[in-house]
Amino acid sequence: MSIDAGDALVESLHQHNPWWDNGADAFDLPARQKSDFYHLARPNASGSQFEDQSILALVGRRGVGKTTLLHQFIQHRIDTGDAPEQFLYLPFDADPLYQLQSDEQLARAVRYYESRVYGRTPDDGPQFILLDDIHQIQHANKPTIDGWGDPVAKLIEQTPDRHVIMTASAEVQIERELADSEVSPGAYDVQPILPEKFRDYLFTLYPDLEAEDNRVSPSSIRAGENSLPTAIADADTAGLAAELQRKYEKVSDAERRVQSQVVEYLTMGGIISYEHDGAVESASALTPKDYERLRENVRAALYQDVPGFESIQTIADLERLCALAARNRATESFRYQELVELFDVDRRTIADSYLPALSELYVLTGVTEYDNSRPRGVRLYLRDTGLATALSDGDASAVRNDFQREADLARVAAFDHTMRFAYGVNATQGNDTTPNVQYWRGRDGEVDFVFEIGDTPVPIGLAYRSRDRDTALAAVREFQDEYDAPVGFLLAGDTVHGSEPIQQVDENIIQLPYWLYLLLC
Repeated sequence: MSIDAGDALVESLHQHNPWWDNGADAFDLPARQKSDFYHLARPNASGSQFEDQSILALVGRRGVGKTTLLHQFIQHRIDTGDAPEQFLYLPFDADPLYQLQSDEQLARAVRYYESRVYGRTPDDGPQFILLDDIHQIQHANKPTIDGWGDPVAKLIEQTPDRHVIMTASAEVQIERELADSEVSPGAYDVQPILPEKFRDYLFTLYPDLEAEDNRVSPSSIRAGENSLPTAIADADTAGLAAELQRKYEKVSDAERRVQSQVVEYLTMGGIISYEHDGAVESASALTPKDYERLRENVRAALYQDVPGFESIQTIADLERLCALAARNRATESFRYQELVELFDVDRRTIADSYLPALSELYVLTGVTEYDNSRPRGVRLYLRDTGLATALSDGDASAVRNDFQREADLARVAAFDHTMRFAYGVNATQGNDTTPNVQYWRGRDGEVDFVFEIGDTPVPIGLAYRSRDRDTALAAVREFQDEYDAPVGFLLAGDTVHGSEPIQQVDENIIQLPYWLYLLLC
């Protein structure tokens, strides 16, 4: 009996592309849309980020919503007038047979699409070929089978007005394959897709907060006369403080509603909450199975995706490192020597192998001390608070009934949101670099987060509990004296009382509510 898997993908094309026959009615998608959708699809402007270059790759963890974003884009474009036949979707993780002879299967699928489907379009609109989970078809150890780099290069060569969109788990999977192809670096871009932010979760629960009169847009904080960069350049925080006050006033009537959802978000994180079809108002509605599924998805990602990384010998160590981070919740740094002894590997393996691999997969980020060229320790931040709960507790009650645990997860979420904030501000200023958020240890305490805009550091202290305020404020003041930093922030939790929500504590330190900061990131 002969075995031929070469037509497996072609035979399933109509199953995976139901909009060819049913148009926009083919979709059954969640009504909620992450903020990623708006900058990718640009629903209120012409064009999209998918069309800015020949190839766009969306990378991120399993369950983060990459496939949903692809389908939301297709649905949006069909609703706004594009022909359904302009979109070809190929999911390489849907059937292992698609991963056999994948180079030939891809070519056959595109030939079928062009001859049988695209030809039905009434005009010559652009083609969008969407390759979901393309990293599943890499065959590094099978030299007689091409990877996907050269076939994709041929796709964009053959048809000028064709755009290829792909998804994968990590940027390195894209760059490594395209580096060996004829695709030039300027022909493609990579966009990380991260777990749902607090603002995305909140707007799903309360759509009225997304209305123009209520929406807290971060744009004026990133650029403009009252922005953070302007405050740094002028060494004057008055305009920035006034702008933050205006942001607060837009949602002040809903303050209690917003505050009440912070702990729910911290408990669920940005993946569990997004996976549910409807808005999950309370984490008490979740079951241990929700957290178990999240834990298993991360485990599967480690064992399926990490083997492509160089120098990872013991993949199980990565899972153990995540478990350690979940138990510690970034309350303190680990000395590298402690990790060396605990994992029985050398420091280089920890610093140059384990931590970069986890960072590439957007699972965990290792953070060292600011302005320390020879750090002895590292702080471990999981990039999703739900994963911290899944790995350490397994259900929501441990967080919702323990204020100390809540405060610890607030630190983890603040780090993740600060990474996004740092990227957003720098990108607006033309500094399109990978964000780097560190901590700083002074005589009076620790500054939780430090990032730079240009070459100027911005210190952020966290006082989620009232007893932490004086120490956090003293540390920010000390940092500003040490580095002549013109702007600093103090994030205050709900138990930290003050006369005004937005306060200029010092001439160059602004205190603002923790929940408002999350909304602005």
